[in-house]
Amino acid sequence: MRRRRQLLGRGFWATSNNSAGAPSYLLRVRIWSGNNERTQATRVKTGLSILQRLTPLDAARGSAGQYNEARKQSLETIPGRFNFYLLPAFSLHAFSSAIEVLTLANEATRRNVYSWQVVSGDGQPVVSSCGITISSAVGLRSERDRNLRSNPAPVAIVCGGRSVPRHDSQLHSWLRECRNRRARLIGIGGGTLVLARAGVAEGRRCAVHWEQFPLFLEQFPGIIATQAAFEKDGELYTCSGGDASFDTFLDLVGCDYGAAVVNRICENAVACRVRTVGDRQRLPPNSRVRFNHKAVIEVIDQMEAHIGDPKSIDGLVAATGLTRRQIERLFKRELGRSPSRYYLELRLERAHLLLRSSNLPVIEIAVACGFVSASHFSKVYRDMYGCAPHQTRLLAHGAEQDRPYDPLADSPGDPAADRMITPATTMRAESAFHGGRP
Repeated sequence: MRRRRQLLGRGFWATSNNSAGAPSYLLRVRIWSGNNERTQATRVKTGLSILQRLTPLDAARGSAGQYNEARKQSLETIPGRFNFYLLPAFSLHAFSSAIEVLTLANEATRRNVYSWQVVSGDGQPVVSSCGITISSAVGLRSERDRNLRSNPAPVAIVCGGRSVPRHDSQLHSWLRECRNRRARLIGIGGGTLVLARAGVAEGRRCAVHWEQFPLFLEQFPGIIATQAAFEKDGELYTCSGGDASFDTFLDLVGCDYGAAVVNRICENAVACRVRTVGDRQRLPPNSRVRFNHKAVIEVIDQMEAHIGDPKSIDGLVAATGLTRRQIERLFKRELGRSPSRYYLELRLERAHLLLRSSNLPVIEIAVACGFVSASHFSKVYRDMYGCAPHQTRLLAHGAEQDRPYDPLADSPGDPAADRMITPATTMRAESAFHGGRP
């Protein structure tokens, strides 16, 4: 038996034993972190495949030519694997957008660098929100057993929709196992709620769909929730769903293979605009398609950040460098309404979402959305939605039943509805709105 040693550069090397059987390679990798050093040895059939785990710093220490050739061969042999766990009523739009990016990435690189499969709780087909059924390749229990034997662990994606998913302890355990193995985790739409419940997003930035945002703030105070299209925090990706799934996976592919591959994907998908981490989730309601005025966006961002403690229009305008009259003209031209009217509609929209998704008392929801008079809140809410706040809650819960007396259920002209909200109510509502944060 002849033994050969191949030097790959400072910090890592490989040795191989040539015999009558298949070649076996022993790869040793030294990893530096400050003054600490550790050595990892792995025996594989091809020593080159393990090189995809080396960092760019390791590559710089070794021979660039040898590293690039090794990486090229490794990408051909070990594709990135993705497990798409589909929740009931998942968004087919978001799911297909993600799959399309991976498909086009394989075409752009001319190799099968990515592979994927669909996972469901019981291995049965899953029905999407639009009624189309997607077959599942494997059940969650079988996939958990397989993941324990695979190295590296596949990327775990939880794909949901606009509905709030049910609690699933087995799914949460699987996500924690993936996190412990340092696998990438991706939440799409309602899948972000599942990641939060599993405890793998604590202290991280997460993009949450705007309809689920108020509920998310209330239930997960330890997570930095945003209304961005998608967020990336370490190995955790979250996106709001819809088209944002396409942008999320483009960013992931860009991290793996660079801008050239991303550009080719966009050309083939006829994607004229690609959002980056932290970009806005949606255009302002009733805006024009080509809406992009920076000053108006800045004012709207301030409005969204101060739903519970409304600022004056003069205070919102101050940071833009424009006058109040100029901002009012821009709002009228771009949105067809004044800044004050648009601000009111934002607050009422937040109240509407809280009524539908939370169990907060109506009067506390009013305070959380910046209203100090119960009668005023009831009146403007009726004007916008055509019903009283308590009727919205009854419809959302799908049950017409008697409820305890609530002053906001009275007509705006009823003297009982004219009471002012007390400081104690204000403190409880503000705590709920900010998710318990001061």
